[in-house]
Amino acid sequence: MPNIVIVGDRDSGKTTFLALLYAAQVKSGSDRADDFRFHVAFESLDEISGVFQQVMSGNFPDSAAKEGIRGITFHLGYRKSGFGILARLRSRGWTPGAPASLRFVLLRNLEDEMDRFRKGSSLTNAMLRDVLESDAIAILVDGRKLVLADEDRQLGAMGKYDSAVEALLAAMQGSRGRGSRRSLHAIFVFTKFDSVDPKVLHAANLEAAPPEMKKTGPRAAYADALLDHNLPNTMARVRARQNRGATFTTPSYFFSWVRTDAASPGRRERIRLRRSDGGGWEPDYSKDEYLGLLECFWEIARDAGK
Repeated sequence: MPNIVIVGDRDSGKTTFLALLYAAQVKSGSDRADDFRFHVAFESLDEISGVFQQVMSGNFPDSAAKEGIRGITFHLGYRKSGFGILARLRSRGWTPGAPASLRFVLLRNLEDEMDRFRKGSSLTNAMLRDVLESDAIAILVDGRKLVLADEDRQLGAMGKYDSAVEALLAAMQGSRGRGSRRSLHAIFVFTKFDSVDPKVLHAANLEAAPPEMKKTGPRAAYADALLDHNLPNTMARVRARQNRGATFTTPSYFFSWVRTDAASPGRRERIRLRRSDGGGWEPDYSKDEYLGLLECFWEIARDAGK
């Protein structure tokens, strides 16, 4: 079963990301006519259902729910592929070999873990061993922390995060050893993208919204314009052709947002809910991006099983 490690800076939305990924599965794979099937491994059900219930009630996951999540296992299946999850034609039968299983490993304190790793103490940490052997890494990029100037990046949180992510990628590559043919998948997820400073997008000569998912070239250029400035060490590592250790496949890019109602006296900021297509309510969020993420993860799991 392939592992996908999720990393993000503090307060970048790691638990909310997992909760929305689960919400996309619940709303898109529950009906008999759906093109998508999923279920959560029994040992993961209590953990993910708790944060899911909070999100579905309009609340962001609380600290207790966050601390309870370390790893989640999903089993995914699709009908015959070929058209993409957002425009898949109805067909009989399921994709051969489906469902595919994959485990998400949440690395909460990346900087602290990498500090311990550099000192040699984290090798005894079973979770970090799972991280180093992961097949893919979902790198969360907090849209609120994207900056304009190099000095801002180097002195702020983004510079420290860049160094920590690059160090983790180097460790993941090194763990595979010389001559490894295993590829690593890098998935960049811009969280809280509706909160990006418009001045940052203007300085990068970018539109307010990224290109749609089917426009892979323009979409990659849009993301790279932000990442090359804010995570230069990480991007250099992902693009480098290694003489030893694993290399990275072409990165994938996704943009996450959640509409909210502002905090008021006596009430915290809340997630805005909307009517869902199948009835009931769901968070007002970038659902298409999460459906695209699910298909990306399923393809990674499928390829790892070949």
